[in-house]
Amino acid sequence: MNRFDQMDEVWEFMDNIPKFQDSGATAANFSFDHLLQFLDRIGNPHRKLSAIHIAGTNGKGTTGYLLEKVFQEAGYVTGLFTSPHLLKYNERIRISGKEIPDKDLLLFFREWGDLFEEIRLSYFEISTVIAFWYFDRYEVDLAIIETGLGGRLDSTNVIHPLLSIITSVGMDHQDILGETLEEIAREKAGIIKKVTPVILGNMPEEAFQVCSQYAREMRAPLTTAKSVEPEWNKGVITLTNPAFSMDTSFKESVNKWNVAMVYQAVDILKDKYPVSDNVFKRSVEDFRGAPGRFEKLGPEFEWYFSGSHNSEALKSSLEAIKQLKSPEDAVVIFSAMKDKVSPEFLDHFRDFDRLYFVEQKSERAAKFVDIRKEIKAEQMDENNALNILNELKSELVIFMGSFYFYPIVKRWTKNVSQ
Repeated sequence: MNRFDQMDEVWEFMDNIPKFQDSGATAANFSFDHLLQFLDRIGNPHRKLSAIHIAGTNGKGTTGYLLEKVFQEAGYVTGLFTSPHLLKYNERIRISGKEIPDKDLLLFFREWGDLFEEIRLSYFEISTVIAFWYFDRYEVDLAIIETGLGGRLDSTNVIHPLLSIITSVGMDHQDILGETLEEIAREKAGIIKKVTPVILGNMPEEAFQVCSQYAREMRAPLTTAKSVEPEWNKGVITLTNPAFSMDTSFKESVNKWNVAMVYQAVDILKDKYPVSDNVFKRSVEDFRGAPGRFEKLGPEFEWYFSGSHNSEALKSSLEAIKQLKSPEDAVVIFSAMKDKVSPEFLDHFRDFDRLYFVEQKSERAAKFVDIRKEIKAEQMDENNALNILNELKSELVIFMGSFYFYPIVKRWTKNVSQ
């Protein structure tokens, strides 16, 4: 008898599996053995997908959502697999912009759930398997697959894509990926497949050398974001080659690189998936951003959420804030995991006069007492959040840090009086 008859049983099962957000590296699995065994038992859906594979320290989420938008607008059925989810699990797996419904999740667990007793998978591996199964079941035209962590040993790296994209390489997850940019780049470069085109985004020279060398070894045709010479002017993104401009809703200049890579992906895949310049331009201009990436939190206030969880992303967001207002006129409310917090990380916040820190409840979360030793910040928590936020309704407020902070922010801001 199948143990999964209703969704409550699915969620209970998933909730009992260690997650990276709580446990860090101990929740991950860096061997493909069990994953490939499971995929084989369910018919190897990953081998049937036409896919774009995306890795990168920052930018892979926005690039993935933007690719989905462009190809969907051009009339293709798209699959999109991203992580982590911000409010609910279903966000991770989408077809043509619609999240996987509970009925399909339940169908997967009714068909294959008993196999988890025999073949143990991590939380992310299960999510990867469900995405492959779902995209194959509904025969998507193009699957856009984002790595969870790194690349070489990531669960998603069992696919053989039409195209690989490495958006950026920066210092993040050093405990798993390596202590230097070269070591981290080597892990990201692991998604590059033999004779399969690869696009490299804007990255430090030492990382670029590692990735481009690996592409040469794999005889993978290499394109770089710099080759279209993207330019930024307060939300207007211009691709110099070819020459056209787009008036976008982006607030961070780093998005010029994401748009450049999406343009190049469209160009590389044009024989199989033609997209007109008009559709591309319109899609970029209509795009309202990926969830949690400098996202405006409703129309009423000048409040944004930016999932800036490492130094590279943090610098980008802080630059964007300074474009909107001077640091003394902005309010920053941030939260972070303790493995991210270093004196260098906290240095970025010193320009801001009004700074609040929120301590999350997970084991990995940074503690206010440690933050307070380094920088001048006030604590915001369940007891005082609504009072403080109600006083900030006319201010520019940026909520920043870990994506795991997002549901807390959404709950608080929903309860602020209009």
